[in-house]
Amino acid sequence: IKKASVACEAICMWVRAMYKYHFVAKAVEPKRQKLRDAESELSEVNAKLNEARGSLKAVRDKLAKLQADFDQAIETKDQLQLDMDQCTLKLERAGLLIGGLGGEKSRWGQNVTTLQHSF
Repeated sequence: IKKASVACEAICMWVRAMYKYHFVAKAVEPKRQKLRDAESELSEVNAKLNEARGSLKAVRDKLAKLQADFDQAIETKDQLQLDMDQCTLKLERAGLLIGGLGGEKSRWGQNVTTLQHSF
């Protein structure tokens, strides 16, 4: 064809290229469709993943708050236990002191009567 016409050769090359393109495009189009479907499914799954991550973050934040509240409650309980132990010890000592001073009452009473008779 080149010998007959240079322009005809170019047209012939273009027609053959279009012919090849037709079959290549025909083979590639289902793959492109599958790619579009996979990309749309990927975007849906990513949206669900982001939603799940948001829920997980909310749960973790709530757990951290509950843990902080629990730690504070344990600290308060320990402090109250210490205060209770100290108060119990003070009550025992006060009981011993009152018991020890009980004998002094009678002695002081005798001193009062002795001093009243002296005056």
